[in-house]
Amino acid sequence: MMIPHKINSPLGSNDLSLLVDNEQWELAIQQSNNNRHLAEAWSSRPGFFEGIKTSDVLPIHIACARRPTVEVIDALHEASRMGLRQKESAYQRIPLQIACRSDASPDVVRRLLEYYPEGAAVDDNLGRLAIHYRLSNGADDETIGALLKACPGSARAFDRRGWLPLHVAASVGASPRVIQSLVEAHPEAVLLATIKGSTPRRCLNMAPHSPNKAANTDFLLRMELEEQSKLGRKAAKPSRGSVRAVV
Repeated sequence: MMIPHKINSPLGSNDLSLLVDNEQWELAIQQSNNNRHLAEAWSSRPGFFEGIKTSDVLPIHIACARRPTVEVIDALHEASRMGLRQKESAYQRIPLQIACRSDASPDVVRRLLEYYPEGAAVDDNLGRLAIHYRLSNGADDETIGALLKACPGSARAFDRRGWLPLHVAASVGASPRVIQSLVEAHPEAVLLATIKGSTPRRCLNMAPHSPNKAANTDFLLRMELEEQSKLGRKAAKPSRGSVRAVV
């Protein structure tokens, strides 16, 4: 079910949106509890992405871009049970993707997954899932584990540039634990290249000073040899349908 997309104010000036935008969390919770309809009020936000991209958003989208508290997420979800499923207009991202992109706390990401676990399998118009964004904005073991638990198939999701989560993890010098968990979820990923021809092991060179580079290089090289031996053929790019395994 979609929340009717009617812009109530071109600048998003309803009280709840302003309180959330200014990170006045306690007042935002009170307003959400007292005026629940405001949680379903769309507003147009100039510069919402990259400081230049305008997007039509709900208060929950704004909150997730501002590193909210768990209590704010609870209040906004209680006011609008469908809010977490709604996509903003610029990149078609749901709140979970925005939270992961904005380095929200692990507790907040877990709560978003608790309310809407299927969100871990939703892609935006760049083909990216929440896990892509968390890997490029923090890549902490705890949150990546929660996203993989919600949707193991997300390890198989490639974006419009052919980047799997493993490519992203390697490019930012993620921990060996993260790298290993992604390989466990999709072993063939070690052999797959991006559209520009970069394998995960080559992507490690994008984070040359990472303290994890040596360990990740050894692990990926070993896994490449194992997978090549096991497959006896060229690794196949996964289908998009294989991503949607939410547990």
